[in-house]
Amino acid sequence: MSMVFVPASNSNITAARSFAVFLVDAAANALHKLSTRIAEAGQPYEPRTAEELIDWAQTYEATQPSYAADLRAAALHAQQIAGGAKYN
Repeated sequence: MSMVFVPASNSNITAARSFAVFLVDAAANALHKLSTRIAEAGQPYEPRTAEELIDWAQTYEATQPSYAADLRAAALHAQQIAGGAKYN
């Protein structure tokens, strides 16, 4: 007859390993979020709405009137596509 040695499982070690895996996962997620925010912080702001384009056009009007006109035309076009032209 042969004997087989089976080590007893220690629940404390299993719990510690699970907690360590949780900590590594949390640290990886935090690092990913931080790196994403840092990457986005360096990006220039881009207008998202027609109203923002009009605001930009007003800031460029004194120094670059043709660029301001292009921005207003883009805002008008975006509003026409959306179905509500406000700036003519």
